[in-house]
Amino acid sequence: MLNKIKEPNQFQGHQGGIGSVSFSPDGKTIATASWDKTARLWSVENLNQLLMRGCNWLHDYLQNNSNLGESDKRLCDDIK
Repeated sequence: MLNKIKEPNQFQGHQGGIGSVSFSPDGKTIATASWDKTARLWSVENLNQLLMRGCNWLHDYLQNNSNLGESDKRLCDDIK
């Protein structure tokens, strides 16, 4: 479902789906590993804004999906 949504600020560059994402300790770089057997580093000017935008985008999904556990539904509770 999520891979069909068009987000204007998405990271583009992998030819396959993303299998793993890691954030640098300073919050300025995101590392992604793809099923196309590539890894990429992405500069992020403001990780807090990126997390807020992502959590705002996921809010309804997290709150209304009956297949998620309570801890999953609270994934973004501390992101403000």
